[in-house]
Amino acid sequence: MLDNPFTSKTYTSIWTKHFNEEKPPIHFKFIKNVQFYKHKLLPFYVNIGKNLTKGIDYKLNVSADDYKGKVFFIYDVPTYFNLEEFKVTNNSSLRLKKLFQYQGFLMDISTFENQDDYINAQFSSKNRREFKSNKRRLETSFNIKYSFIHGSISKPEFDLLFKQFYDLLNKRFQGKQTNYHHLKGVKWNFYKVLVFEMLLEKKASMLVIYSDKNPIGITLNFHAKDVLFETITVFDPDYYKFSIGKTSIIKLLEWCFENNYKISDFSKGDFDYKRKWSNHSYNFDYHVLYDVNSIKARLIAKFSITFFKIKLYLRKKKVNNLYRKYLFKIKGGKAVSKHNSNYITEKLPNFTLSNAFKLIDYNKNDYRFLLEPIYTFLFASQEPLSNIKVYQNKLKSNVYIISGTKGSTKIEFN
Repeated sequence: MLDNPFTSKTYTSIWTKHFNEEKPPIHFKFIKNVQFYKHKLLPFYVNIGKNLTKGIDYKLNVSADDYKGKVFFIYDVPTYFNLEEFKVTNNSSLRLKKLFQYQGFLMDISTFENQDDYINAQFSSKNRREFKSNKRRLETSFNIKYSFIHGSISKPEFDLLFKQFYDLLNKRFQGKQTNYHHLKGVKWNFYKVLVFEMLLEKKASMLVIYSDKNPIGITLNFHAKDVLFETITVFDPDYYKFSIGKTSIIKLLEWCFENNYKISDFSKGDFDYKRKWSNHSYNFDYHVLYDVNSIKARLIAKFSITFFKIKLYLRKKKVNNLYRKYLFKIKGGKAVSKHNSNYITEKLPNFTLSNAFKLIDYNKNDYRFLLEPIYTFLFASQEPLSNIKVYQNKLKSNVYIISGTKGSTKIEFN
């Protein structure tokens, strides 16, 4: 792969600073394009970046023998990278074991003219009308702006955006009551430093969907020569009715075609939306390279292979999902209040305001739980947010009226 961002000098330097005590990465003559760090006690070497990359590629030099007595573990090698086929030779004791770990999905757009051409090939006319309708309704109801950051950005602007990114992710995973490992202090600090530097180098980008000045959708990407890696994506759950994720994918497709990219890679993880949007699936494999003539190397390789086979088995049984929910609870995670989903609605074609109701400011923190039903009302009524007024019943504080120019709806919380 040309210009792999995950083996670049910037990525390597920042990763080692955060995760390897700034120790210099280790090079070997027998393998090119990838660097390693060493286990504290064993002759066991792991690729720089570990499992925080979206794809590692390498090339072997079979004439070198500095692999002897050692084991090398390389995370996340996508099969579509098309590495040279490994061949056992009589004059080399190097062996390779590949371990499947994840399914990956991508959009190969190399044979399409534009985003409409690709979407027409993937979806029915009904789906395409839905995409356009969702985008139109979003832009009708809110003051929407799309920003693709790929290059220059000031540090204060970036710091604000990355805090908003964190807040959106935190809100999303609190709602799911799940521990999200990227939000851990060390990892998030790593991303904050890395993304700023790689944005300036145009090896990273951020697609941001704004409602007024507030981000409601952010997608972090990394870039190779003609491949875009969608890395972390999040949307404000209050806007779920508008399917912002689909609009975001279309915007990324537009950018890829405008900039002559061939692939938009959803990366690892088997999700329904990836299957619908992608036209190619592939495997994420872990590669174990080891010296077959070394008893110690063979034992270490066998142990690591068995360990990751067990992890894959547990992941298939969804144990990892239970583990993350358990971590969320024991680490004091606070779930988002669920009363915004426990309500009934009633359309009021002829609502007349009376003294029984008072006008409220739904933007205040005390009423934030009303945003999801308000935005759902907007989706149906197709009118601007500025038209909306919300009233609370003075005697029944769990009853609200959402009123617009095209009708009203009563919301009663259980």
